[in-house]
Amino acid sequence: MRATHPRTAPRAHGVQSRRVASRRGLALLDAGKRDVPSDLDLPLVLQTSEGRALPGARVVALNDQHARLELPPELELAVGEVVLLGISHPCTAFDRWRLLPEVERARDREPRVVGFVATVF
Repeated sequence: MRATHPRTAPRAHGVQSRRVASRRGLALLDAGKRDVPSDLDLPLVLQTSEGRALPGARVVALNDQHARLELPPELELAVGEVVLLGISHPCTAFDRWRLLPEVERARDREPRVVGFVATVF
């Protein structure tokens, strides 16, 4: 059976958000190259943990520990708001993490870790 949503979806908190009238909004997320695979493409913005869509929001850059998220002028992202990200290629997650958490209700506000999967890559 084919999955209807990503099986590997990192969560990132908005650590800084600002809006500047002369350009699009900017938010920094607490997930960077150390956290999310980006060998094929940058992470995709799926939604907030509250289920709110973020149309037009996109990750435009990753540094070591942060993602730079551009937001259309009509969107706001509060500091501390959780953003779910989709990744283009999960294989490079396996070489970063020896254990991957198995999460129940991953898109809920308070997901629950129910186990761990050991990776051998």
